Amino acid sequence: MVVSGMVGTDAPVITETSTQSSITATSSRAIGLVKVAEAESIHDAVEATKAKTIKLDRNAEIESKVRLYFKDTPIMAEIVKCESRFRQFNADGTALRGIANSQDIGIAQVNEYYHAKRAKKLGMDIYSVEGNLAYAKLLYDEEGTTPWKSSAPCWKKSEVAKAMSNNSNKILADNIK
Repeated sequence: MVVSGMVGTDAPVITETSTQSSITATSSRAIGLVKVAEAESIHDAVEATKAKTIKLDRNAEIESKVRLYFKDTPIMAEIVKCESRFRQFNADGTALRGIANSQDIGIAQVNEYYHAKRAKKLGMDIYSVEGNLAYAKLLYDEEGTTPWKSSAPCWKKSEVAKAMSNNSNKILADNIK
């Protein structure tokens, strides 16, 4: 049996018709699409839907946390969005690693080869959300966006980056006058 439907923060509504071999799960506030292949029962479909809802809510919570953490440097929230889509861990609980470079770790994709020892000396655990964000902030304060230049094609498209660019151009123009 195949189960599909929209997942939201409200409790899902499960319906099943005797003429169809599918179950549709919906809620009033849709967040994402769930597809659970070969669900054994309505109970399995409900549990899968709940698990997906919890995961989606946790991701939204992390995004809010990141945006609050970087409220004074919002470009960093855009960088984190591009680097990891606000994820520190994979679905199996392991630390998220970079695709292009497997030594890039976590939510801000801090490179463990270059930064793990220093971060540890400073009491920052780059394998945790908090430590990864703290070290990313330190890097930003020291080097600006340079450590994340490989993802610039993504984050430079953000409204935050555009506003920063426009503001920089305005400041340059004011200084020339």
